[in-house]
Amino acid sequence: MTPEVAEKLSILTIQLIAQLDQSVAFVRDHCTTDEFDAYRRTVGRLIAEIDLGIAEKIYREHPSLKPEALDGPYKVDPSVFEPRFYETHR
Repeated sequence: MTPEVAEKLSILTIQLIAQLDQSVAFVRDHCTTDEFDAYRRTVGRLIAEIDLGIAEKIYREHPSLKPEALDGPYKVDPSVFEPRFYETHR
């Protein structure tokens, strides 16, 4: 995979995980505890699959793309997270 393709896919995985994480906060704030628990477990499995199945493979091949949040050198442009799906209002 070329570095350019890897960077685009890395950013996409970061965006997907961020949106899924925001969706958990949304469900927490708008659904029952049972619904939240079930949703959170499902999203946790999805995030793990994205992280282990896609992102980690990219970072092994292109270590310079590993984000700072994961102790890598890559500075993620905060604008990749906009627009946000959900803002916690607590």
